[in-house]
Amino acid sequence: MSELNKDPHNNQPAEEWEDKPEAVEEAEAEGVVESAPARPAAAAAAAQPAKPMKAWPWMAIAVIAIVALVVVLVRESGGASGSEAVGELNGKKITESELYDEMVKTMGETQVGSSLDQLMTMRLISIEAEKTGKTVSDADVTAYIDQIKKENGFETDEMFEQALASSGLTLETFKEQVRPNIELRYIFEKKEAPTEDQLKAYYEKNKESFGTPEEVKASHILLNTKAEAEAVLKQLKEGADFASLAKEKSQDPGSKDSGGDLGFFPKGRMNEQFETAAFALKKGEMSGVVESPNGFHIIKVTDRKEAVVPTYEEVKQEVKNKYLDEKVNEGASAWIADAKKELGYKNYLTKEDATQASETPAPSASASSSPEASSSASPSASPSASSTANP
Repeated sequence: MSELNKDPHNNQPAEEWEDKPEAVEEAEAEGVVESAPARPAAAAAAAQPAKPMKAWPWMAIAVIAIVALVVVLVRESGGASGSEAVGELNGKKITESELYDEMVKTMGETQVGSSLDQLMTMRLISIEAEKTGKTVSDADVTAYIDQIKKENGFETDEMFEQALASSGLTLETFKEQVRPNIELRYIFEKKEAPTEDQLKAYYEKNKESFGTPEEVKASHILLNTKAEAEAVLKQLKEGADFASLAKEKSQDPGSKDSGGDLGFFPKGRMNEQFETAAFALKKGEMSGVVESPNGFHIIKVTDRKEAVVPTYEEVKQEVKNKYLDEKVNEGASAWIADAKKELGYKNYLTKEDATQASETPAPSASASSSPEASSSASPSASPSASSTANP
C-alpha cells in the first residue's frame, strides 16, 4: 500500500455515493433499507481516487436485502401455499406459514412489509419492461457490468470480484441484481424516446466523460526530511540510478520495491502538491524536492498520455445509455408511484394502497425500493476494491 494519500490520515475505502436520493436517505433513516455500501474504488496499485467514484444508476434496488431471499407469504393470499414445507425437524414439517409468522414476530410487520414492497417493485418493473418488447439478455448484463468496471477503474475481473465480496456479493448475485436497472433503461427509453439531437446535445455537454483524461506515468522517492531528499537528489544528479535509489531509500512501501513506479494516473487522484509537480514535467524529466503532506518527494515522469475524446459516433450507444440512466435517476420515484397505481398495488402489511393514493403520495416503505441511486452502482451498488493509497 502506498503511503501517498491525498489525506495522509485517511485510509478509509472510497466515499459513499454523493447526491444520494432523498427517498433512499429517508428509507435508511427509518431502518427500512440497509445503507448502500461505498461505491467501488479503483484498485490501481498506485493510488486510490481522491474523489468519490461515479455513482451507479439506480443501485438502491440492487443493494436492498430481500430478507434472506425469502418470498413473503401474505396469508390473505389463500390457497395451499402456506402449508408448503420449507424444513423438517424431528419428523415434523416446518411450513411457509410458520416461517412467515416467525418473520413477522422477529422483524416486525413494518420490516417484512418493506421486503414485500421491494419484491413487488421488482415484479412491477419486470411487468412494465415486458411492455417494451425487449428482454434483458446475458450480453446486456455483461455490457452493463463492463461499463461499471471501466468507469470505476477496475483493471481486472479479480479486482472487481474482490470489491463485490467486500459488500457480501458474488458476481452471479450481482448479475441478477443489475437486471432491474437495465429493465428501467428500456422502460425510460420508450417513455422518453430521445431524439438524435437530444443525444448529441447530451454528448456535447458531457463529452469529456466519454473519453480518457490526460495521464502521466511517474516514479518517486519519498523521504522523511528535506535534508534526506536533497542528499538523494544530489546523488541522482551525479548519475545514480533512480529505480535503484528508490528501492534503497524510499519510505513508500507501496512503490519502493518496483523502483518507485506509480503507474499512470490522471489529475485529481494524487494530492495537490504531488500532482502539480508531476504534471509540470515532460517525459524523462525529474523534479527537485517536492514537499507534500506525506513527506518529501523526488519525482520522475517516465511517460505521458494525452487526453482522448472520442467522436459521438464512436460512443453513440454509451451516450444513449448514460442519458437514459440520468432520466431514470431523475424520474424513477414518480414513475414507480404511477405504475403502482396503474397496476393496483396493495401492500397489506404496510397498509399502502396505491389505488387510493393522492396525486402526490406521502413517503412510505416503498421509498426503499425507489430506483434512484446516484450513477454506477456500482457494485456496492457498492463494493470497495481496496484501500490502497495515493501520493
